[in-house]
Amino acid sequence: MAYKFMLNKIVEDDCKFIIKNIKLNKFKKKKILILGGNSFIASYIQTVLSLINCQITSVSLNKPKGIIKEIKKSNFRFIKADLNDEKKIKKILGKKFDFIFHLATYGQPKKWKKNELSTIHLNINLLKNVLNHSVKYKSRILYMSSASVYELSKKDELIKEYSKLSVGSFDSEIIYANSKIIGEQLCRIYREKFKIPVYVVRPAHTYGPGQDFKDPRVIPQLIKRAFLSKYIYLLDKGKSVRTWGYILDITMMILNIIQFGKSSIYNVTGNDHKSIMQVTKIIAKLFNGKKITVDNKKLTYTNPKPTTLKISSKKYNLEFKNKFKTSFINGIVKTINWNRTWQKLN
Repeated sequence: MAYKFMLNKIVEDDCKFIIKNIKLNKFKKKKILILGGNSFIASYIQTVLSLINCQITSVSLNKPKGIIKEIKKSNFRFIKADLNDEKKIKKILGKKFDFIFHLATYGQPKKWKKNELSTIHLNINLLKNVLNHSVKYKSRILYMSSASVYELSKKDELIKEYSKLSVGSFDSEIIYANSKIIGEQLCRIYREKFKIPVYVVRPAHTYGPGQDFKDPRVIPQLIKRAFLSKYIYLLDKGKSVRTWGYILDITMMILNIIQFGKSSIYNVTGNDHKSIMQVTKIIAKLFNGKKITVDNKKLTYTNPKPTTLKISSKKYNLEFKNKFKTSFINGIVKTINWNRTWQKLN
């Protein structure tokens, strides 16, 4: 199989690995709709599915970017459209799709605070249209929720799918998580009332190729500072702990779940629970021991108190007998090397 359109060998090898190591037979010759086609997780999903000759329609607000713009295949159609536009969405959903991935979201605090109404719309109104499509056509639906729906965990506590959800305060800080929780409830209601195959995934912090220097998330910003700055600076002491998942692993889990999932809600994560400082030290070591410093002057938030959110994917691992997960160091090395190539090309 030729992979001529691929951006570089790292992404190519990851996609080959996915195709070789999980069953994808339910997707073959099927019609796929991806909502939020420019999102990070969508990049690998679309690349893999385009290579096995699915008919893919990808919809996003902006023109294709990153890995997505490298997909040059006749079975891949990209539609630039506002997902808040009811008329356009109903027109797109007027045709039958066998699988729909609802990946559209404002996943970063600055974006959802600026787009509160759109955040609610994407996670509720758009989702309802997708679910109604499934009622009519029996499409298999995957709704991407978030680990932010959970309350912060205690130091040694692993959060499972039945752990307590966060309700939070009545302000913009919690609007993203609350809209995701309502979206999950919509999925539950439709699944129970109409017996449709809809699955909810709650990803942990995902990283990997496709996150370039413009991406405001932690790992791409740390890598950017390692490449471009004399020091790798942190905004605080980096004591907050998160669970990290490499994009290859998260993609494999999502593709398995929408095809074969026996349950309705899954945590999708890697096996690594590390503090921001631990992550920074690993990156610094890969850049010949580059020094780390704390620069509080660049701090943009008011409550830098360390928090912990450790997510368990034990449920998925047992159901799918999953033994493979990319080690954190290997995932970081791949991400660094991808960025090294990407920056030269762009």
